[in-house]
Formats: sequence, structure tokens, C-alpha cells
Amino acid sequence: MLFTPDTPSALPLLPGLQQRKLVLASASPRRKQLIGMLGIPFEIRPIGADEIYPESIAGPDIPRFLSELKARAAAPGLTSEEILITSDTVVQLEGDTLEKPGSPEEAMDMIRRLSGKTHEVTTAFTIVDGSAPDMLKTDHDTVKVSFLHLSDEFIQHYVSHHQPFDKAGAYGAQDLIGACGIHTLEGSFYTVMGLPMHKIFSTLQALD
Repeated sequence: MLFTPDTPSALPLLPGLQQRKLVLASASPRRKQLIGMLGIPFEIRPIGADEIYPESIAGPDIPRFLSELKARAAAPGLTSEEILITSDTVVQLEGDTLEKPGSPEEAMDMIRRLSGKTHEVTTAFTIVDGSAPDMLKTDHDTVKVSFLHLSDEFIQHYVSHHQPFDKAGAYGAQDLIGACGIHTLEGSFYTVMGLPMHKIFSTLQALD
């Protein structure tokens, strides 16, 4: 699906994308919104890779592994003029990795654990140049996020009305819980939202 953003194009700042095509391998509306900020037409091409990682890895290595897993699954379908972006986000609290919840009860349990505490959100991304699909450029960014103490009434309302099931840690910084539940965020808001845009922009700028 081709998406054409209605915003001024940053293409003059990205000479490596001239005559190229940007491909976002994600169905996430938040990542679509973030890449759209560049003002460059891009194709949305979700992939169905199983997001399974070895038990031996932890921390930022988890989203880096999963981002590269998605990139390797999508790379064979690239043409030489296409530039692929894949990504993965994880929430980590006290050594545990909180993934996407599978039920309302699991979502509420996750947010209760985050309530009143500081956790880390890491988003990794991989960029693949279709002219050299075996060469993966992967990076990540980590942000510390601190929640206020959230009441059970607030948590239940959030889970019922704000679609936590496609979000790592069962929440989105761009919606109600971000506006009313986060009191401190150390790092890039966009990393928590789903893409470290400052690092993606720098990587795209470095393309030949």
C-alpha cells in the first residue's frame, strides 16, 4: 500500500533517497505516522514473521534480534531501488520483558506493574538497501519512562478504551496514559511511540 504524506518533503535533506523507494515493513499506525513526518511517499508492506527470540538474549538485544529477523524475512522481496525499514519495541521492568498483552487481564496486570515505577523502552530498527540486501544496518535507542501511581479505575478505563493489545507493555505514550500517567520521560518521545526518528534520519542521510 502506497502512502503519500500531506506534509512538506524532507527529500532535499536525504540525497540517498533520490530515485529510491522507501518501504516500511510494519502495520503499526504509529510507525506509519512517524515515517510520514518525513513527507516522502512510502509503501507499507507488513510481514508475518514470528516474533520469537532466544531465551539467551536480554535487554536491547531482544528488539535488535527481532528487527533483524523481520528484515531478513522482507529483504528477498526488495528491488534494487527500494530501502526497507523494520523495527521492534520492547518494554523492560526490573529485568522482565513486557511484550504485547494477550488479554484485558494481562494488559491490566502489566500496567499495574508499571504504575508508580520507572521502566525502559527500547526500540530497534534495521535499514536494508535493496541493492545490497545482505547488509543490515541496525541500531537502537533506549528511553527511561516513569509512571505516576495509577488507580485501578484509570487502568480499567484505559484498557477498555485505548487498544493496548498491539503495544509492548500494554500502553501507548501518544494516548491517554501518556498524557495523564507519565510524569518523566528521559530520551526521545518518538522512540517510545515506536521509532527513534533521530537515528533513522541520520542513517538515511548516510545512504549513498
